Amino acid sequence: MKRLNSVIAVLGLVAGAAVAQPPPGLPPGGRFDMDDLTILLDLDAYQKGELERVLTEQRAAARAAREVAEEGAANAERPSREEMLARREQNRAELFGKLQNILTEQQLTKLKILMEAGPGGRGPRGGSL
Repeated sequence: MKRLNSVIAVLGLVAGAAVAQPPPGLPPGGRFDMDDLTILLDLDAYQKGELERVLTEQRAAARAAREVAEEGAANAERPSREEMLARREQNRAELFGKLQNILTEQQLTKLKILMEAGPGGRGPRGGSL
């Protein structure tokens, strides 16, 4: 009986640990791990450095825009869904415009596919990034 209880306890711990693991796909905050991107996109050292620089700039610009929006949120009304989607699409276009001179067409295509995959890599998330 003790052995059965021990087996049940171990199975419970293993099941709990499996559930606690984050799902595959985008990490929290939607940020890609540069080491993973380097492998998935087959980046050379120059491309990796430039991609990291562009993504850092993009994140900083988004953070600054979010802070400005939060400051003005008390006085202004919230943008419509269409405006938010248009802004997201504009940011995406700017990102890929900057990456045109850094990545090959094949690498850009792969990155677009990676960005469209939702949590767990199961397809698009309700819209484009």
